[in-house]
Amino acid sequence: MKRINFPLVADTVFSGICAFLLFFTALRYYTKNVIIALAFGICACVLFGALAFLYISRKQNKTLLLSRDEKAKKLLALHLSLSSDDYVKNLFKKCFDDAKIRGKRLICGGQTYFFDFKMQPLSEDDIASVIKYKTGSEKIIFCVKTSPEAAALCENFLIKIKGIDEVYAILKEKDLLPEKYVYEGAKKISFFKRVKSRFSRRICAPLFWSGLSLMALSYFTFFPIYYIVSGGIMLILSAAALVIN
Repeated sequence: MKRINFPLVADTVFSGICAFLLFFTALRYYTKNVIIALAFGICACVLFGALAFLYISRKQNKTLLLSRDEKAKKLLALHLSLSSDDYVKNLFKKCFDDAKIRGKRLICGGQTYFFDFKMQPLSEDDIASVIKYKTGSEKIIFCVKTSPEAAALCENFLIKIKGIDEVYAILKEKDLLPEKYVYEGAKKISFFKRVKSRFSRRICAPLFWSGLSLMALSYFTFFPIYYIVSGGIMLILSAAALVIN
C-alpha cells in the first residue's frame, strides 16, 4: 500500500486555500457579488493548488532521487571497502574492454588502474605507494575519497583520482552495481526511541515558560479551560523532556 504524501497534500491544500481566500475576499469587496467571488475563488483554488502540486511534487522527486543516489553511493563505498581485492579487480575488469589483471592492478589501453577503497580518505602514504610503482602508462586511482594533501600529491605526479561519485557513475552506466550490498543500512529505530530522541533538554525551558504563560493567562480570560489544558500539556512535556534525558 502506497503511503500518502502528507507534506505534499498539506502544502497543496494550503496553497489552494490561500488563493481562494485572496480572490474571494478581493472580488467580494470590489464586486459586492458573492456568486462571482465564490466562482473565481474556487477556480483560483483549483488552479493555484494544481500548480503548487506540480511544482512541489517535481521538487520532491528531484530531492528524493538525489538522496537515493547519495544513499547508494554510501552503501557502495562501504561495500567496496569491505570486499576482497579479487572481487574489486574482477568487478572493474568488466568495465573496461581488454583489461588485464596484473597483481593488484588492471592494465588497459595504456592506463594502469589502482584500487584502494577504504572509508577514510587516502593519505599521502597511500599515494606514495602508487608513485613508487614504475610504469610508463598513465596512473589512475579508484577510491572513496582522498585527503587534500593526497589530492595535491596526485596532481603533482600526474595521477588521476576517481572518487566514489565517478566510481558509482561508471558502475551504474555499465549496469554493474551490486544487486545486494554487504551492509544494507542501519537497523530500524523503534517508535519509543524515535519519540525519546525528540525529547532533548533543549525543549525543556521553552515548553516550561510557554506552559507557565498559558496557565497565568487563564486567570484573565473568559475561557480558562483551554489555557489550563494547553498549559498543563506543555508543562507535562517539559517535565518529560527533563526526566527522559
